[in-house]
Amino acid sequence: MDKRKWSNKEIEEFRKRNGKFAYYNKEDAYLFVPKALGFGWTLNWANPRSWLFIFLILE
Repeated sequence: MDKRKWSNKEIEEFRKRNGKFAYYNKEDAYLFVPKALGFGWTLNWANPRSWLFIFLILE
């Protein structure tokens, strides 16, 4: 299955089904997604670029 960028509505529905603690969606191509609670962005931990992003920050 090809990755595609999900809409905010699809992301909200995914979180309702799978929990709001961490966003881990292999089908979503986005690196950053809106936070479930509050303002801002969080990482899609299923995207390999998120791990590279964290590695580069911590280095």
